[in-house]
Amino acid sequence: MNERRYRQVHLDFHTSSDCENVGADFDPEVFAETVRTGRVDSMTVFAKCHHGFSYYPTEVGTQHPNLAVPDLMGVQIEALHGIGVRAPIYVSIMWDDLAGEKEPGWVVARSDGSLMIRPPLSNESPLTGGWGWTTLDVSTGYGDYLVAQTEEICDRYDVDGFFFDICFPVPNYSPWGQARMREVGVRPDDEQAVLRFAEDKLKGFLERMSEAVRAKVPEATIFYNGTVNPRMSQTLPYQTHFEIESLPTSSGLWGYLHYPVMARQARTYGVDFVGMTGRFHKAWADFGGLKTRDQLDYECGTILAAGGEISVGDQLHPRGVLDPAVYRLLEHSFGRVERLEPFLQGTKPTAEVAILSGYEPSSLGSIPMNAHVADVEGAAQLFLEAAIQFDIIDPSHDSFEDYAALLLPDETTVDAQLRAKLERYMSAGGRLILGGTATLDAETGEFGLSGVPVAYEGQAPTVPAYLRLDETLAGETELATDYDYVFYDRAHLVRPLEGATAHGQLRRALFDRTWEHFTSHAQAPVGESLESPLVVRGEGVLYFAAPLFGAYRDHDYWVYREIARNAIRELLPRPLLRLSGPGWVEATLHDQPAGDDYPERRILHLVAYHPRRTTQQIQHVDQSWPTSGLVVDVLTGGRTVERAYLAPENEPLDFDVIDGYARIALPPVGAHAAVVLE
Repeated sequence: MNERRYRQVHLDFHTSSDCENVGADFDPEVFAETVRTGRVDSMTVFAKCHHGFSYYPTEVGTQHPNLAVPDLMGVQIEALHGIGVRAPIYVSIMWDDLAGEKEPGWVVARSDGSLMIRPPLSNESPLTGGWGWTTLDVSTGYGDYLVAQTEEICDRYDVDGFFFDICFPVPNYSPWGQARMREVGVRPDDEQAVLRFAEDKLKGFLERMSEAVRAKVPEATIFYNGTVNPRMSQTLPYQTHFEIESLPTSSGLWGYLHYPVMARQARTYGVDFVGMTGRFHKAWADFGGLKTRDQLDYECGTILAAGGEISVGDQLHPRGVLDPAVYRLLEHSFGRVERLEPFLQGTKPTAEVAILSGYEPSSLGSIPMNAHVADVEGAAQLFLEAAIQFDIIDPSHDSFEDYAALLLPDETTVDAQLRAKLERYMSAGGRLILGGTATLDAETGEFGLSGVPVAYEGQAPTVPAYLRLDETLAGETELATDYDYVFYDRAHLVRPLEGATAHGQLRRALFDRTWEHFTSHAQAPVGESLESPLVVRGEGVLYFAAPLFGAYRDHDYWVYREIARNAIRELLPRPLLRLSGPGWVEATLHDQPAGDDYPERRILHLVAYHPRRTTQQIQHVDQSWPTSGLVVDVLTGGRTVERAYLAPENEPLDFDVIDGYARIALPPVGAHAAVVLE
């Protein structure tokens, strides 16, 4: 993407044949003026939706039967281009009810023989936990249909780019699908082989589609939605950027931590990325649902803080009229973003720690996906709350030398290639954080990496175990050294090697809770010491015998956060940032090279999360109030700080330079604040 567009709208338009006079009230001048009011610089418009209908005069697809404006997509593109707004084009890929109705042989079948369609006589939707849409196999003739329609669009319109939706590997056990497996020697009863086959089929289609677009419109942006997961590097060759669909108020789908975590990996591949939220109170197609200004300010601030461009999901009324209230809301939030853009262009988020990505099978609602393992998500949550600047990197990352420390998730296995990279990194002065069985060779019982400061002796005999802290792990917190804190998951027994420094100790429970023996309502109380340390520090390596990061994700116990933070503080005594404030204020630091009219700058983004008590599954952040008493220390890196101020207000801030840090006592800040150091 040549020019970063920070103020985008994704204009959904899944419109069934039950809707009449589709687009009848569309007025290009009113449409353009409403978009202009919202300060929008890019708007995705629809060619083909999940219902299978097209919104332009197509000879390949099927035009919506009740389309009152024959070329609704075309007049939208013309209106947007007339005011300098990009207009990427949406095409639904694997969900298409109409195509499945016309060509049943294209429909994907599950291994139990059922078809991946909306259950008959139901109104299920993926947003409510059901399947909802007819799912088609792109390696059938349906793939030819999609490519032909995309080429038709390229030939007829001034194309800026494409947003191809619903692109994920789904095994197809239909008779046709099983025959394709047999042709290449894949046994249908081998689940892993079948999944790999589905992944290869999908990648083959993505490559074919991208080649078709690039042959027609070489400069077009291309994105395949459904590919942004811990394995996103696999599909990066076929697209120009990433868009992280992450509507935080969608119950059971994303939540408010999904985007900040996923963005930390997406930003490491050297391409632009977009964070997508929605104007809705809940999720897509929530007509009548609208966020507050505070809520959208917070969500936009979170997206910018991680280094992304912003896309806000909206949905066009079937009659073709944008809701003015939505664009007045955008005028407020996007207006502020527009004024911030001089402090966004060309910036690079800083990171002192990298979390090595690991994944496991999961689902997004009813959609099969890969998700980060618990240690990755827990470490990311902990680092966000502790103001530790971090990325999440793929194990295939070129090198780790840009980071002061690297965290390996529990159960990380190390092959020869990764071992060589890690040992090269350590020999250059890099530091490792690991715990549990990370790098452990299951056959030998030894760690597969030199420098790990412990010998493995086995699992703790009870779940839970208990953690007894020393002064170092308690630090300057309210943690006690005369109390045994429960560790709800499996801990591990290790022996410190010569020269290592051990902290704390593990203790067992009196017994495991079973049907034969239990006491009270939960786990048995603490028993005897296991004479095994909790944390061991060697030369550049920090080891946790209790995998605190995954446990923090699963149990949200403040004790794990404070222990880990105190231990890491010894490993990283001079972090990029120190924030005196609550964990619900997230602080991220960006560097911006000097420009024509400004010097080199460091830009600190602060976003304040203000949830309410609620009985709902997803907390809402619909109110914000200024947070006072925040003090931040920003490492200067030996550079002279001449000026500090709030952007975009240009409000000057007093600061002191103490031991290489610029210390700023901040005025009260709202949902999002940007502090600039020149």
